[in-house]
Amino acid sequence: MQRIYLDNNRTTAVDPQVLAAMKPFLEGSYADLHALHSDGARSRKAYNEALEKIYATLHAGEKDSVFFCSGAAEANSTVFYSTYINFILSGRKNSIIIGEREPLSILQIAEFLESQGVRVHRIPINGDGVIEHERLLDYITPRTALVSVSMVDGESGAIEPIDEIAAICRRFEVPLHCDATHAVGKIALDLQSTELDYLTFSSETLHAPAGTGVLYMRKDSELLPLVWGGRSEAEAYRGGPLNIAGIAALGKAVELAVDSLEFEMEDVRDMRDMLEERLKEIEGVHTLVPWALRVPNTLLVAIEGVESEALLYELDKGGISAYSNTVYPYGEWIRTALPEAMGLQRSLNHTTVGFALSRYNSEEEMERTAEAVKRAVEYLRSFMPSKESL
Repeated sequence: MQRIYLDNNRTTAVDPQVLAAMKPFLEGSYADLHALHSDGARSRKAYNEALEKIYATLHAGEKDSVFFCSGAAEANSTVFYSTYINFILSGRKNSIIIGEREPLSILQIAEFLESQGVRVHRIPINGDGVIEHERLLDYITPRTALVSVSMVDGESGAIEPIDEIAAICRRFEVPLHCDATHAVGKIALDLQSTELDYLTFSSETLHAPAGTGVLYMRKDSELLPLVWGGRSEAEAYRGGPLNIAGIAALGKAVELAVDSLEFEMEDVRDMRDMLEERLKEIEGVHTLVPWALRVPNTLLVAIEGVESEALLYELDKGGISAYSNTVYPYGEWIRTALPEAMGLQRSLNHTTVGFALSRYNSEEEMERTAEAVKRAVEYLRSFMPSKESL
């Protein structure tokens, strides 16, 4: 029986149309963007077409800038290092503010900057799993160099109140950065109405190959490149030859994501809700983050008395790929476990399992997944001393 893939907030299957868009630049049309021959012209055409699609997807202004890089992690590092050099080392500012649930690339660079003497403030989430925008007022001052809050939590799917956070940043004249990796293709974006200074996202969650990312910068924002060696405006903030195949793929992927947005917000949500209702029939299952505050494809649950790693193992044996951010094979995680951050009982910290759907999933797969979870939970709980320990 075919496997069921429900880990789409980390990586996604490559859409055949995306593969077709990048294939010419893998098999023959591999010229440098700046080459003055017809092969170079084909690369420039693909680059410009992808750029137009990114601008259209984000509703970016004509004078705003978009640059391609290797992914959101690199783009995030560029924004933070630039902020450190331009604003903090220069003495103009002295602190940054991040959400406590930011992706690892931001949490780690924030820790590094803290070791260099930068004041780093972390905004906690509330019992619904989101930041209360008023809490930003507890930390922000005219000396704040940057506020960085992801649009969507990649584990829980929680949508942050970015419009309200942006309004506060504007009031204090503080730049705002958002990692939108889990927002693009899940919710509508309009950077004409939401005034961000920097926005970053990656290809791997958009049914494109991993390895390509975007850094958006509003006009008049300040930025230093992390990777030098640019020969043109296209490489001004990220030097080195451009990955034209990856850029063509990402351009097609965001185009398809916009075209599929209604399907994502209705059909994918219906499948997710179907799975959620089935899992709620199991005793001791807690849904984390209210329905109205989540992107359409994501469901994160805590299951009393069941360790995440054990449940993932049982599901994998049954042909289902799910995820848990409480299982880290490569070292200790530095982000607070979501149940603890939400103020839930600490015994739930290692019981969370997530299911991130895509447009390639089906209702039949949701039925199979629900049955598999039920069987696995019953099996794992059979090893507990008593039911009262739940």
